[in-house]
Amino acid sequence: MSTPELAATWARYQLWIAGNCVTQVETGDATFRRSVYGSLYPLAEWIASNWWLLTTSIRPSAIEPGYWTWPNVRSQHWLRHHNMRGAGDGMAWPNLTLVPEGPVTSVHWFADHDGVAGPVRFMSAGGAFVNSEDAATGLAKLVEQVLERLAEEGLPKTRLAEDWAALAHLDDEEKAFCAAAARLGLDPFSLGDRLATEIIDVANGLPDELGADFFDNADAKALAKAVEWTRRASSVATRASVKAKSDLTSLSVAVAPEIAAAKDYTDRAWEVGYIMARRVRRALGVQHTRPFDVSPWLAMGEVSVDSGGIQGIGIVDNSRCGLVMGSPRLSRQSRFFAKARALGRALVRPGQRSFLLSAARSHDERVAGAFAAELLAPAAGIHEFLDQLGRQDDVALEAVAGRFGVSPLVVRHQYDNQLARRSP
Repeated sequence: MSTPELAATWARYQLWIAGNCVTQVETGDATFRRSVYGSLYPLAEWIASNWWLLTTSIRPSAIEPGYWTWPNVRSQHWLRHHNMRGAGDGMAWPNLTLVPEGPVTSVHWFADHDGVAGPVRFMSAGGAFVNSEDAATGLAKLVEQVLERLAEEGLPKTRLAEDWAALAHLDDEEKAFCAAAARLGLDPFSLGDRLATEIIDVANGLPDELGADFFDNADAKALAKAVEWTRRASSVATRASVKAKSDLTSLSVAVAPEIAAAKDYTDRAWEVGYIMARRVRRALGVQHTRPFDVSPWLAMGEVSVDSGGIQGIGIVDNSRCGLVMGSPRLSRQSRFFAKARALGRALVRPGQRSFLLSAARSHDERVAGAFAAELLAPAAGIHEFLDQLGRQDDVALEAVAGRFGVSPLVVRHQYDNQLARRSP
């Protein structure tokens, strides 16, 4: 061992997630085992130095999990902060990525290819959602166990101990700043004074219910533009809401039972969205083979200036919803889907006045995305049309998309996520 810290924390460790052994490996002599030897000090130090990104930054959720693998680190720099191989120091770490998404954390791990060099080759691959509080507790427990081992070995004063103690002594304002910076995808302890001050000023000037959404979406290099656009778009969306022909009351009543039950399956946010959409269609008497027009419940306005990375803003005023998109040049189908997503966001949080649409897959965005897909192109309707066509290829899916007036991609996702899984 090159340092006392590495030597003192040498261990044999196993990692299990949702009943899966992540540390199942093949050794150089072609034998298999479920544990790995190495020093846990680098991993604990990596957890401590990336704590806020690991527990708060949901931005990577906008990227398909297939890209969350360590070989992509050159093009996906964020992996250094979210993939365990970022711990480095020559140890064998699983190719495992953690991305928080609100109440749940998405975890994906990947097997090593045959050509990977090293003393061991990780064989397990999979993915799971875990409770975010449990994930944070597990990460913290590992750090504390490493610190205990170091203290037992006469090494209580280490950089890890200093970093961990500093995290523990942050006050509420400092924690709020760290969370805002991490939501921007930035390390809160590596920022220049100018950017740090700008983040604080922006946070203080935003409505509380927009803060998290804003920092999840805004371009860190264009915060001033994002703030200006949000303020202007908020006013425009408020004025647009008056033009909505119908208020949200009847729809809110229809989805209320599902909203109340949503806490029972936070790891399956899409199920909430699916059921909400079915309740809305049922309440309004719209059959699952008919297109659905969201326009009566949502009116749109436009702001022509650069949005600074913000996808869109919705305002609920007097139970009517107005929407402004960050890019006014969306295709008709994209605009159609965005409106349905916004309706989902408006319904999922009764009492909220404002929200931002996001590419990041927070819990509410997952609900809203599933709601929009099922509202506009119900799985039952897709199934019925495909039966009539007698085929399930791309041509058939495009034909079904035409019947519902949505993008073929929406129908493809509905088919893959709800119908293909039922096939024998």
